[in-house]
Amino acid sequence: MNYMDEIFLRADLQQIREFLLRGGECGVDPRPYKERIDCVQERMVARLSREYPDREEYEEMVRLLFEYVGTVEDVYMEIGLQAGMILAAQVCQNLKAAFAGE
Repeated sequence: MNYMDEIFLRADLQQIREFLLRGGECGVDPRPYKERIDCVQERMVARLSREYPDREEYEEMVRLLFEYVGTVEDVYMEIGLQAGMILAAQVCQNLKAAFAGE
């Protein structure tokens, strides 16, 4: 196996995400997306239920939390799409240069 094949074997979305967001490496979480989300959601719901036994207060906190999470999701989706387009443009430039050299 040559070094280029090794590069493609190391390509991992979670590693790229961690590098782009935090500038470092992360441990890869092998769980499916839904399982990763469900695990955190269960802990959040349990904690909010303990902290806000009153149903109205609980619902208010959940609405605020989901509003916050939705906004963060929107912002990072936009950032992710822009970063993806930048990377795609770089790939296109590299391909263009490679084909021009033939």
